[in-house]
Amino acid sequence: MVRRRLGRERRSPHPAGFAGASEFVRSEDVADTIVCGPDLDEIVEGVRPYWDAGFTDIALVQVGDEGQQRFLDEAAGPLLEALRSASGS
Repeated sequence: MVRRRLGRERRSPHPAGFAGASEFVRSEDVADTIVCGPDLDEIVEGVRPYWDAGFTDIALVQVGDEGQQRFLDEAAGPLLEALRSASGS
């Protein structure tokens, strides 16, 4: 789908566009910019700069639907406990 706005062409987001944009992104590239993995202490430290900046709400996301239920069953409780303990809430 193509939309025109102010005489400029703009394409709507589409899975094929995301696939093309991420074609050369490696797992290591992502891991270097965001906290990934099961280490709760590492996740807490990854969130700390946002607390220090004054954020009061943080959204953490398990990417990929294959592991979503396992994440909720096994990790969400301990992760929330670690975050609450570190934040003083």
